[in-house]
Amino acid sequence: MTQDTVVVKLSGKALGGIEELSKLFKAANSHRLVVVHGGGVEVDALFKALKLEVVKKDGLRVSPKEQMPYISAALAGQCNKSLQALAISNGLNAIGILASDGKTISVSQLSSDLGMVGAVEPGDGKFLNLLLDNGYTPVIASLAHDDNGELYNVNADDAALAIARVLNAPLYYISDVPGVLDKNGNLIEELDEEKMNALIADGTISGGMTVKVKSALDATKLIKKNVYIASYKDENLAMNLISRRPLGTVFKA
Repeated sequence: MTQDTVVVKLSGKALGGIEELSKLFKAANSHRLVVVHGGGVEVDALFKALKLEVVKKDGLRVSPKEQMPYISAALAGQCNKSLQALAISNGLNAIGILASDGKTISVSQLSSDLGMVGAVEPGDGKFLNLLLDNGYTPVIASLAHDDNGELYNVNADDAALAIARVLNAPLYYISDVPGVLDKNGNLIEELDEEKMNALIADGTISGGMTVKVKSALDATKLIKKNVYIASYKDENLAMNLISRRPLGTVFKA
């Protein structure tokens, strides 16, 4: 049974919200929560310390094979284990894994120009459901192995969407933005395709938020469940997310 499962994607900035995430994890005790995370900020910091060049193309990190040990060290090491530890300290039986573990998703190279950047597809939900059924909280790093054992760096939004599709679960994109705002800076609580396109056309939605809302809308069509854009700073985060009440901006299926 997966109808009570919730998939949460945490941005790199959200990983810094220790107090807020602690409240969320405490509220998630005895609930079916799956956490997917990125960690671009941490990867950048490691690269800077090691004097490695950071190259991005169309918003994606170019990931040469020789850099994957460092990328995986930041994502599967520092970010994943710190988040797992925080969840454990707040009462969850958290287990840190990669997005492809248990064949949950499949991955292939997105483009040779990007190196080891992966494109993902939904796989099999048996492994995650086995964990959830036995009281574990999966904390998933946005890395994936293909069938040949090659490791890929995966966009965390894409990984979270594929996992939400596998589990037939609603998806929450949690970052440092409260949701979609109108011209007066007020939260728009609900968006559909027509309203979204109108707000893009008149400039209310622009820049990085344009990409985010289009991705959220596409996600609702694929998983046929509600998709939310919200902030880790939202005082209703823990209560509303677990109870699946309105949070941030909702894209209704």
